[in-house]
Amino acid sequence: MQKISSVDIKDIVNEYGTPCYVYDKAKFQNNYKKLNDAFTSHYENTKIHFSVKANSNINVLKIFNEIGCGADCSSPYEYYYAKKAGFTKDRILYTGNYESPEDLKAVANEGLMLNLDDITSFERLKKINVPELVSFRINPGYGRGGFEGITTAGTEAKFGVPYEKAFDAYKLAKDAGVRRFGIHMMTGSNNLEPYFFAEIVDKLMMIAGDIFNELDIVPEYVDIGGGFGIPYYDGEEELNVEATAEKVAKVFVENCDKYGFGRPKLILEPGRYLAGNAGYLVTSVTAIKESYKKFVGLDAGMNFLLRPALYGAFHRVRVYGKDDYVEKVSLCGQICENSDIFAKNILMPKVEEGDIVTFLDAGAYGYVMASNYNNRMRPPEVLVEDDNFKLIRRKETVEDILRTYPEMD
Repeated sequence: MQKISSVDIKDIVNEYGTPCYVYDKAKFQNNYKKLNDAFTSHYENTKIHFSVKANSNINVLKIFNEIGCGADCSSPYEYYYAKKAGFTKDRILYTGNYESPEDLKAVANEGLMLNLDDITSFERLKKINVPELVSFRINPGYGRGGFEGITTAGTEAKFGVPYEKAFDAYKLAKDAGVRRFGIHMMTGSNNLEPYFFAEIVDKLMMIAGDIFNELDIVPEYVDIGGGFGIPYYDGEEELNVEATAEKVAKVFVENCDKYGFGRPKLILEPGRYLAGNAGYLVTSVTAIKESYKKFVGLDAGMNFLLRPALYGAFHRVRVYGKDDYVEKVSLCGQICENSDIFAKNILMPKVEEGDIVTFLDAGAYGYVMASNYNNRMRPPEVLVEDDNFKLIRRKETVEDILRTYPEMD
């Protein structure tokens, strides 16, 4: 791999060094258009909200705002970033979990669509303000994700109101004076099977129907979360979003008719699908070690791309100017942890110190999960548009860190 869009990777490296994150603006836009077109063609009242936790660079958020996407925020500062990027309140969801009183104070009076994580969330919220509109995140008792660590529902998951308690949650909110309602579910991430999404929508609508009919509620929106996957391996098939949209819309409309819901807004919260394949982590080979196995060391580690160490995720790599995969190596970073390994015994071209190695599909859950572990400064972020590129976040400096120490003022 030598180019991102029409830009030579070496030109970016010459300007900003390595490691650095690079994003392709056109891919952000095309991913949104593909998903939005598929769903709105089958159910017109569909709204997509980009999951800010996937990539919170304000300049990236501006791209999604400009093309008409909404934002899904999971913390007060993500809400702040969304506003800075230009999202209006009517296009912002807030989906927290284990929300503190301070978190709830930041959003309670903002008129946002609130997806609450638990009955106790509403108990804390009503001490601050009883909003006009409330939704609860439902845990249906099962879930599925591309990796075990990104399964977000089921008996072992920390998220959502157990579906057996969902009626009590909505009754509590209605009795407290809430008059408008939504409902939410997010069961797992990076799923590539269209039938899975139809299955979870059917489950959510069955839960909603039982609750809302008994409480005489008609939901304003049904939020089916995200979870739309992307391929991380060569040869892996993409999610068929057209088939997904068709199956989801069919099940959704059938259930709306069955339970008398009319045509509520259908909300999606993709993060990975919109941003994942639009980002790259560009690194350089720092050392090659012949040990009990062959290690190739890079100038980025788990401090800049945590997913492999956190839950065994895999990212494909490409070496600048080399495409002859001839030897097995383990790819690692410079962090003083033995878990700082991107991949074990993978086929790579024969590399040399200084070679440029690029990780693909790093636009979601990449920079946002980076840290200063081992006191290494987080890298710059660069945006590519056609044959031009520009800095959208500079490299962190030690002076940035020292400013957090009161005695250094």
